[in-house]
Amino acid sequence: MYGAAAHTTAKPKSRYVRDMAPLDRTLAICDLLLGAAHADSNFTDRERVTVRELLADLFGSEELPSEVEARIDLFQADKFDVKSAAAAFQSDSVDEKKKLLYLVAAVHEADEELDFAEDDYMRALGKALELPADVLDDLVIEVESEDLADDFQALRKAPPPVPGTGTVDVDMDD
Repeated sequence: MYGAAAHTTAKPKSRYVRDMAPLDRTLAICDLLLGAAHADSNFTDRERVTVRELLADLFGSEELPSEVEARIDLFQADKFDVKSAAAAFQSDSVDEKKKLLYLVAAVHEADEELDFAEDDYMRALGKALELPADVLDDLVIEVESEDLADDFQALRKAPPPVPGTGTVDVDMDD
């Protein structure tokens, strides 16, 4: 199983240590980014490149450690659990957790498509990180699904006009 739960390490005691991004936290970040890339069931080359670039930025090197490369290559989306992967960040501040959301948003934007599954993933991550709902306001698509469902039902109830039974006046002289 992927996620931070598979790795047991002592929690960092200071912000300085946490900011150094130890490998276990980086693997959890890797998992969260890969989960984001797979959220719409379509892992594109652009998403793969974006995940690698974001992780390389964390390491300050273009070359990723072999553990991270293996994690990318062997990632199994069907076994991924966002809650387990997010557990490594439970003690982080809201601002630090928001940084994870921004990284995930960068992966979602990589394929240049809007997808509700990606938004669902973002919401699931926000919930797993125990973030207030308003933190996600600028990062997800809001659709009033109840209003859309009501509109759809109203359209379905009204029968379509029968062809040839109605007349339409068209003024051709103007």
